[in-house]
Amino acid sequence: MTFATPALKTAALLLAAIPVAAATAQPVPAARPARPAAPKPAAPRPAAPKPAAKPAPKPVAVPAPVVPAGPPAWTVSSDEARGVVQIVADAKGATAHFSGGCSKFSSTPGMVGALSNYHGDGLRTDGEIEHVAFYARGADWQDAFSVRLRYSAGTHSWQFDRPLPPVFLNSFSRGATLAVVNSRNQEIFAFDLTGSTPAVRAMRTVCGIPTPAQ
Repeated sequence: MTFATPALKTAALLLAAIPVAAATAQPVPAARPARPAAPKPAAPRPAAPKPAAKPAPKPVAVPAPVVPAGPPAWTVSSDEARGVVQIVADAKGATAHFSGGCSKFSSTPGMVGALSNYHGDGLRTDGEIEHVAFYARGADWQDAFSVRLRYSAGTHSWQFDRPLPPVFLNSFSRGATLAVVNSRNQEIFAFDLTGSTPAVRAMRTVCGIPTPAQ
């Protein structure tokens, strides 16, 4: 004989009422949606080209100021009617004065002259002839000429004992300085020779001093 409680009967009825497919089917989990692919990083933008460097402006050369030339050291005055030329100049530092020139009627052609306003002790003052040297100097050359001087107490000057020869004028006209060296080999003063070229030109023209060959 089969024995069943009311509870078991009820459970049996319930199980019988459930379809087999339903009892055995298991829910399938829904598929997860696919994650969208991460966006690729944007390619870096190319760097903007640097502006081309402008060349530095070239400096503008400023012309040197024009310095007006001073008056020539030697001044000349001519008297063609009398056939004489006088030239004068002061030594550098105003340590002496030169006065000379030429005459068309001189028996010996050349330049005569005298030195004055000198207050040093580099020249003799006893009236005896002193042999000094005149050095005409250029940038890289010098020419020496022997000069005989005699002191005159009446005029307080040292006068040429004889004219300087025509060849002296060549060096005198193209030199830069004229130095006077005494018999003890001491340079006692010097002259700037700017203006000597027109002075020589006047002496050759008015006095007829010849131009010797170089």
